[in-house]
Amino acid sequence: MDLLIDSHCHLIRSTRALVAWGTTLLVAVDYLDTVPPAVVIDQLARLPKAGLAGDLEHHLGAPKTLNLTATRIAERVAQAAPDRDPPTLSNIYIVALQLLTRTDHETVRSTYERVRSHGTRLVEA
Repeated sequence: MDLLIDSHCHLIRSTRALVAWGTTLLVAVDYLDTVPPAVVIDQLARLPKAGLAGDLEHHLGAPKTLNLTATRIAERVAQAAPDRDPPTLSNIYIVALQLLTRTDHETVRSTYERVRSHGTRLVEA
């Protein structure tokens, strides 16, 4: 939960826009879609040690494109590391949020604007 809150606040600070929780996840996943698979694989491997791998789920409202993008990332990771189990979408979401919190404000802003320009209806709070 703290990871989502931190990511959400980072997005708001970066964009100066009040956005919905699902928009934070959408922007994070869109950014992750630009990250090389090797970086994603490395972050996925770190989840258990960070205490971020488990079966507790939370649900957010977000556009259908969120699942499509996350699935595309998971498929790229599976192709890049065929010797590993394919990542779950929930783990893709966690890695996306982790990386968003470490991303500079300008990149977060440009990712947010890119998502908006795709015609995705973003919900503002």
